[in-house]
Amino acid sequence: MWVFFDLNGTLVDPSVLLEPAQIPIAALDEANVMAMITTIAGRESAFKPLLDAALRRGLARSGRDPELAAAALSKLPEMPAYPDVPEALAALRAGGLKLAVLTQSTAAAAEEVTANAGIRDAFEMVLSAPELGAFKPDDLAYKSALERAGVTEAWFVAGHWWDIAGAAYAGLRTAWVSRTDLAYPDAMPAPTVSAPDVLGAASAILNAT
Repeated sequence: MWVFFDLNGTLVDPSVLLEPAQIPIAALDEANVMAMITTIAGRESAFKPLLDAALRRGLARSGRDPELAAAALSKLPEMPAYPDVPEALAALRAGGLKLAVLTQSTAAAAEEVTANAGIRDAFEMVLSAPELGAFKPDDLAYKSALERAGVTEAWFVAGHWWDIAGAAYAGLRTAWVSRTDLAYPDAMPAPTVSAPDVLGAASAILNAT
């Protein structure tokens, strides 16, 4: 059985980008909204320019210099793994599961982030949703990831409700990592399991597999 993971905000902590410039966390959500619009409109873009635009907008809206976004983006490769993540990944691998990353970022950027965070060796593959043809939560991203793995079913783990909903609509079993976001929207397909962190999600997956 394969387990796919979102990267930013699920495995690695983006606060290293935001806190020095006091950029609101909503800027990351806006970048993903831009990504969704890009896919819906049938256009193509890398995620980094969308993130740059979202960070600049967040800074401008709070009355600060949008040029601070460049310094924030330079921290992307330095995002650390959440403290619970290495143990969670090790537990899943010990349970015989194969792990992969499915991210909005480029595969090259995700390779760098996971290597710097000390977790790259846990994964069989690092996949980029837009390089597969569509940003998440378009079902093409999740279904293409399944094709790359040569399977028709798998788990998907994310800390973003919209990512969980997209994966569920694409037919994957899902594990929502709620962290500080304690309310999942009732109108969306419920996650198969949920937990406050990745370690809890890993335990739930192992119990359900």
